[in-house]
Amino acid sequence: MKEKSKSDLLFRKAFIPWYDTEPAMLLTLVFAVVVLLFSITGVAAGLDTPRYSGYIWIPCLLGALSLAVTVSTLVRLIRRGIPGSG
Repeated sequence: MKEKSKSDLLFRKAFIPWYDTEPAMLLTLVFAVVVLLFSITGVAAGLDTPRYSGYIWIPCLLGALSLAVTVSTLVRLIRRGIPGSG
């Protein structure tokens, strides 16, 4: 059996997990934006109905978490390059 040199191991292709691929990140981005829009709708409905005004923190929290996922995913995609090009 042939023994590999250190230079062969150094220049191997990096393993990328499935959740770090561009299609998975684009799907995550789409779902996060949908959840963000849903939370904005929830805040608007909570502001329109006085008896639900005490529960506005739930869609606000959902929107903040969704916005964090959206920004994080966008930053990763931008650092990697424009998706779909090349």
